[in-house]
Amino acid sequence: MASKHPEQEPQRESGFFAELRKRKVVQAAAIYGAVAWGVTEVVVTIVEQLFLPQWVSTLAVIFFVVGFPVAMFLAWTFDITSEGIRRTDIKSKRGTASIFASLVLLIAGTAGLFFLIKPSLDIREDGQAAAVGVEPNSLAVMPFVNASARPEDAYLADGLGDELRDQLARVSGLSIAARSSSVAAVEQGMDATTAAERLGVAHLVEGSLRRQGNILTVSVHLIDGRKGLARWSQQFQRGPQELLNVQQAIAEAVVANVLPDVEAAVAEPSTRNPTANEYMLQARHLEQQVRDRADVDSATLLEAVRLYRKATEADPTSALAFSRLAGALMYLGDLEAAEAPIFKALSLAPGLSEVQNTLGEFHWARGLKSEAGNAWARAIEIDPNNPDALSNFGTWYWFELAEEGVIEPFRRALELDPLSLERHAALGSISALEGHSNEAREVIANIEQSFVGAAAFRVIAELYDFLGEVDNSIAWTIRARDLEPDDPGHVQKLAEYYADIGDSETAVRLDPNGIGVLFKLRMFAEMIDVAEFAMIDEPGSLRIRSLLATAYNAIGEHESAIYVLKDTGLPDLVLDGWRNTIEMDGFHALQDALYATGESELSHQLAHFKIYEMGYTEGDDWWLTINQACERAMLGEDDEARRSLERAQQGPRLPWDPILKDRPCFERFSDDPVYIETVRYFDGLRADLRQRLPDTLAEFGVEL
Repeated sequence: MASKHPEQEPQRESGFFAELRKRKVVQAAAIYGAVAWGVTEVVVTIVEQLFLPQWVSTLAVIFFVVGFPVAMFLAWTFDITSEGIRRTDIKSKRGTASIFASLVLLIAGTAGLFFLIKPSLDIREDGQAAAVGVEPNSLAVMPFVNASARPEDAYLADGLGDELRDQLARVSGLSIAARSSSVAAVEQGMDATTAAERLGVAHLVEGSLRRQGNILTVSVHLIDGRKGLARWSQQFQRGPQELLNVQQAIAEAVVANVLPDVEAAVAEPSTRNPTANEYMLQARHLEQQVRDRADVDSATLLEAVRLYRKATEADPTSALAFSRLAGALMYLGDLEAAEAPIFKALSLAPGLSEVQNTLGEFHWARGLKSEAGNAWARAIEIDPNNPDALSNFGTWYWFELAEEGVIEPFRRALELDPLSLERHAALGSISALEGHSNEAREVIANIEQSFVGAAAFRVIAELYDFLGEVDNSIAWTIRARDLEPDDPGHVQKLAEYYADIGDSETAVRLDPNGIGVLFKLRMFAEMIDVAEFAMIDEPGSLRIRSLLATAYNAIGEHESAIYVLKDTGLPDLVLDGWRNTIEMDGFHALQDALYATGESELSHQLAHFKIYEMGYTEGDDWWLTINQACERAMLGEDDEARRSLERAQQGPRLPWDPILKDRPCFERFSDDPVYIETVRYFDGLRADLRQRLPDTLAEFGVEL
């Protein structure tokens, strides 16, 4: 028979691979890998649940990697037979060479595994090196777990964690992470070391509370944030009336461990009265539920107020009970009722940062800006790590039109509360308004990495609006709408963004009766009809009145503008210290109406006050520059007005069209080259945004 063509000869397996199959090394490797994977997963779970140090998990991985070549060598060298384990016979030089070749391959494979896991080890080492820079006196109190069978006991676990956090924050020498970030870390499922790294703290306090009949079982652990090791842990079994003693014992143990070389006095709890403490825990739990929602639940908040009152009755010496009662009343909008409790709290403990912060909020709500600033400065002096006071002080400082140092309080507040979307939004907004666009973009990048959900998308959209990139604002708002299609707020905001870029057809289609949309599109007749009806439902809305007055001025009905604003407290709201841009928008509308009706003396006084007495600094943002140009024009300072208009072109944000095109102060500038160029410049920006919007939406993979 003719021999087969060489290409048709069956390929003989090489000696080495035949030996692998014969000795069942591949099967041994598969079994080893499965066992190693399963055991490692179990070890990781046990480490997390028992708060063991993270190096235990790392050691397990290293053990299996190092053991791999040993296991493979044994699989090659020994056979498992019916007579037991026997050494494999080597009958040729080729077999000996195969052993050496296998050893080389196994060593190379082990080295490959090492270099595969090395990057993760390097990351851990880098994280540990970075942790060296973390203040050793810093810690975060994580939300305590409600381990009870009854969900209604959640207020006990939540309250114990919150009260312990606040008590430790009053200890001199300790730096405490904010509540919102601690809650976010738990909600995002971070392990101890990751949470400590993200929160920028050296220690974590974790715990659980279980109620069984009249016995409360509290388990608590103080975790070394870098190692994941429990430095101290204890379990308490007490009656409900002894929860305050448990809290005090935990606080003392934490202080002793975190500040071992410092004789730090452990702060008192908010009350020593068990009954008052019970009421405060319940009230705080309800109030926090309300503050965590977008809409205010008045019924729940009223119940919280009732419980806070009972707490003050049970312990009339608790400054924090009175302070929190005042805070809840202010959140409810009842300033008159809040006055007595906040000043009672001040008389009891003026040296508490929380009391001073609430006092500042009370003064701010009443329009007493100077007093508010003083209170917040005092709150920060008492506790430099109070993020609420820092953020409030930063807001006050910005409204004081300070030229330097405005951003610092917001930066510090975010450092203390790094997982708070609200802190990111505040820092990003101020950075953009102050011309720090790179920092604003860094904030946007951090939000993208750290947050998910419609709320985060809306914040990103707003920050891009401040940067003048309204096409990105639209794309991110569409993402928010797609996540929450039943929320009309997303569509309404989309309509305003389309109005900002001059796409009137799309804006009106999305929100045909939107006051802001109609105003920005200069559809004043339609806007006035809608706003007048809205005033019936919201007679106290200064926003609606301000926009309506501006629209009346645009169509020449200046007396109507004055009438709409007469019961708003303007111009005194601004003369005594403005607190938000809506007040200033109303002030501008009143200025315009007085100027247009010939009340030149009063309009000049108001303009002079804004520019020369208020310390009005001029940035690049249109809201500052164009409004100042208008006031300069009222005073006859035309050259200065032109310079302000030119400066407006340096800012990225789009102005509202009616503010530039329809104010009485600019009527005599209609033929002025600088004014014409300013109008043309912003019209050009809008056209550019409309042109690039389709590409932006395609890049994001979204559509209207």
